[in-house]
Amino acid sequence: MKKIFNQLAIILLLCTVMFGCKKEESTNVIAVPSAGTLAFKSSASAVVLTAATDAANVVTFSFNAANFGATVVPTYSLEFDLPADTSGANAWGKAVVVKLPEGTLSKIYTGADFNSLTSVQLNLPTGTVSTLAVRLKAEVNQNTGVASTIKPVYSTITLTVNPYKATVEYPALLVRGGNSWKTPGTRTNGFLLTSAKFNSKYEGYLNLPNADGFGGDAFQLASTLDPNKVYGWGGTATTMSLNSGNLYLTPSPAYLKVNADVDALTISYTPVKFFISGDDNGWSLTSTPLNFNAATGKLEAANVALTAGKAFVFTCNGSYDISYKVDASGNLMFAGAPAWGGINIPVTKTGVFTVTLDLSAGDGNYTYTIK
Repeated sequence: MKKIFNQLAIILLLCTVMFGCKKEESTNVIAVPSAGTLAFKSSASAVVLTAATDAANVVTFSFNAANFGATVVPTYSLEFDLPADTSGANAWGKAVVVKLPEGTLSKIYTGADFNSLTSVQLNLPTGTVSTLAVRLKAEVNQNTGVASTIKPVYSTITLTVNPYKATVEYPALLVRGGNSWKTPGTRTNGFLLTSAKFNSKYEGYLNLPNADGFGGDAFQLASTLDPNKVYGWGGTATTMSLNSGNLYLTPSPAYLKVNADVDALTISYTPVKFFISGDDNGWSLTSTPLNFNAATGKLEAANVALTAGKAFVFTCNGSYDISYKVDASGNLMFAGAPAWGGINIPVTKTGVFTVTLDLSAGDGNYTYTIK
């Protein structure tokens, strides 16, 4: 009898072990969920952005946790693109990718952040309704760094958005051409210096091919704060005076960073040549130049190879003394001497792009695009 009891105990123990193994095994079987189970949605189907909505929460993207049938922690990202670019051989290749923190099942956008994403990063037209495709990507990443063999799950929605041109109209000094040189009669990008701190100091980048300073056309600077204040020649190449003759560029015409102080009555000109310096070119200060486009008034570099996860900086004249990075909100900011700072500009997708640096709107309104 004892022998029979022992045999039964052994059988029961084996069954328990086998059942436990099967149960443990079942918790590690990967089952890719369907897109519908994610229940991906947005809180608004149409978003209209204005300066008044900058601080408000304008749209929230939310979804259910992806259940891959195993004890894994999925990672999530949102991809924003135009519907026309979501199909074909390079589908979603131009998307702006926003990775979400681990454990996050929603993303809230303020008006300012969503306006920056749509009008600057995606370069959507401002003041116009555009359709935006948003794709949720749920995936299982391996901590070894090797790409996972588990296919990601996607869920896509669309909404309309009407971004606005977020340009602050700072006090400005407007370029006025002399002699036969015709300049715009109204405030125009590329022909102004601005005071981003609303003080006496003005800055901008000018390309004035007719202002040769040696018998050709020269210029004056007219204040937008007081139409009676027009600044001109101050007796030297670095000084100004009120209601006097024309200023003359020194050195001769080039693409220039111009700084003026209307209290000190000083002006300086720095010829500049900008470059892209980053991970993808070994942080070279000269190998990837940006060229001035006279038609747009912007600096451009075509066929620039960039890699997602890398970063770059706009540098100038072979150094970082005049350089631009981004702030915590992703806005372009001066990062050079003497107040070094800023965050390296992140690359969100891999590809070959045209990179544009727009310094035409004056200090405080400098922007860039990767397209």
